[in-house]
Amino acid sequence: MRVDRLLSMLLIISGKGTVTGKALAEHFEVSLRTIYRDIEKISEAGIPVAASSGKGGGYYIMDSYNISSLFLNRDEAHTFVTVMKNLHGLFGRNEAFNDIMLKVEHTYKAEPDKDKLTLDMSHFSMEQEIKEYLGIISRAITDNRLLVFKYINRDMEYLERTVEPSSIDFRYGHWYVTGFCRIRRDYRRFKLVRIRQLEQGPAFEKRELAADRIAEVIEQSYSQREIQVVLRFTSRIGAQLTEYFQKEKISRSEDGFYLVSDTFPYEEGLLKFILSFGKECELLEPRELRAELQQYIRNMLLPYND
Repeated sequence: MRVDRLLSMLLIISGKGTVTGKALAEHFEVSLRTIYRDIEKISEAGIPVAASSGKGGGYYIMDSYNISSLFLNRDEAHTFVTVMKNLHGLFGRNEAFNDIMLKVEHTYKAEPDKDKLTLDMSHFSMEQEIKEYLGIISRAITDNRLLVFKYINRDMEYLERTVEPSSIDFRYGHWYVTGFCRIRRDYRRFKLVRIRQLEQGPAFEKRELAADRIAEVIEQSYSQREIQVVLRFTSRIGAQLTEYFQKEKISRSEDGFYLVSDTFPYEEGLLKFILSFGKECELLEPRELRAELQQYIRNMLLPYND
């Protein structure tokens, strides 16, 4: 679209300081004559684009004119670009991402020593598949198309699911797709690493429910399965506890142990989380969960009963 090209051209000139017509023509894959006409349109809009000849010459915006920097300072813009680059790598080819990156990057002149922030939001065992899933889900949300897939439950059973996707979330170190599950007849959140054979289905009519309301419905659903847990940790792991729990949830007992009292979702991941601390952690309460953990450990040992 020409309007998009004019805006992008303006930001490129503003960001680089001086740009030749040839460089602009190559960038936008148009003729030099088209660039001349575009520059005229920008000037007619009241933006003073001037031209200089000779070595190092080209189009530039006169110093008297100030283009708003999208209300971001340079550090904010750099952080934004870094995040966008990582998301672009995850979501694959996406014209919207390309346009945003172009407009923001060229509004701010690059500073080599600023590249200090990196993000890696991929999953170590399914990196390529997760990237493909993110692309499929993103397009399905944009086009209002159903998602059809198999979902693995705690018993390693493959359950058919048909979902009206509404958002993609990254939380607790994992990617999730949120949407209305037509099997459960309610909004649910699905972890991408447990999804198999993901495909787009037919188009659907989007439900009129605000994003904050969807989040509220999901949180209410999960809160019904929450459980109060008390854990005891040895002093050797004390310094690491704040990496996993809020400071106010941690206390020190007279015998030197650390106690953590907190609420957790009552799901399969809870037992695995507790066991991840090994012998440094003991589950004290509730008693029924302690019994469940004991049985879980016994089942773990079955393959090793030679």
